[in-house]
Amino acid sequence: MEVAHLGQALDSGFNRAGRVVERYKRPLRDGLILVGILRAAWYYLVQGIWPWTFIGVDARAYWGVDLAHPYAASGVGDVSTYLYSPAFAQVTAPLSLLPYPLFLALWIGLLAVVFAWLVRPWPWAAVILVLPVSYELLVGNVHFLLAAAIVVGLQWPIVLPLGVLTKITPSVAMGWHLVRRDWHRLAVGLGFTAAISAVSYLIAPSAWADWVAFLAASPGRSDLLLPRIALGAVLVVVGALSGRRWLVPVAVWISLPVIWVNSWVILLAAIRLRDRVAPAGSVAPAAA
Repeated sequence: MEVAHLGQALDSGFNRAGRVVERYKRPLRDGLILVGILRAAWYYLVQGIWPWTFIGVDARAYWGVDLAHPYAASGVGDVSTYLYSPAFAQVTAPLSLLPYPLFLALWIGLLAVVFAWLVRPWPWAAVILVLPVSYELLVGNVHFLLAAAIVVGLQWPIVLPLGVLTKITPSVAMGWHLVRRDWHRLAVGLGFTAAISAVSYLIAPSAWADWVAFLAASPGRSDLLLPRIALGAVLVVVGALSGRRWLVPVAVWISLPVIWVNSWVILLAAIRLRDRVAPAGSVAPAAA
């Protein structure tokens, strides 16, 4: 009963905030659009950072990974070095058979399609996030795919391993099913992650040992990672109790190992998840 009351209190608070936002929606939207444009102009024109001069710098790491020694020269923030699990490398390895220009064109095309799908309900959000969107498309990271995996994964959790086996901390999204006591979807998400990891380990146990050693030895460039993960977990709990799925991508974004300028595109998943999936205060599975 206490959990139900907490969910209802959170729902009431969100409803009050929603009414305020609705009342000032137009000026808020226009202000955010202006901020987005000015931020992009400052980054590209004043700071002079031009990702079109190093186009595909992240995508190249997925195309050219050495399966035998994927972490031999890897470092957080280094150019075109591989940082994710051996499982992701094994899945993307066949793409190295393509000429790199063709791979890059197909990869960026895929990201563009996913981006268009994410932003379709609110096209003006593309202008607000014009800097991270343009940067992500140019460097070819996996943030658009992670955003799509969050949207799809809350209903079909077989895609949730993508976040776990790349940037690891997106696993906080599974907390949604845990808090809502949706044991079936939680088991599917955890089971698929474990199965993929097990098969990958059987194929290349030394690569997994190298990855664990790399993660343990790498200082990274992350600030306040543990507090951010804790905050992400809290946001997932709040979202699950109040039935607001859009808080899950916010939680994933804030708990990333490193929040790069292009990481913000994960927030586009909130556009697709802005509706409520269950009555306020309910922690039972939506299917129930």
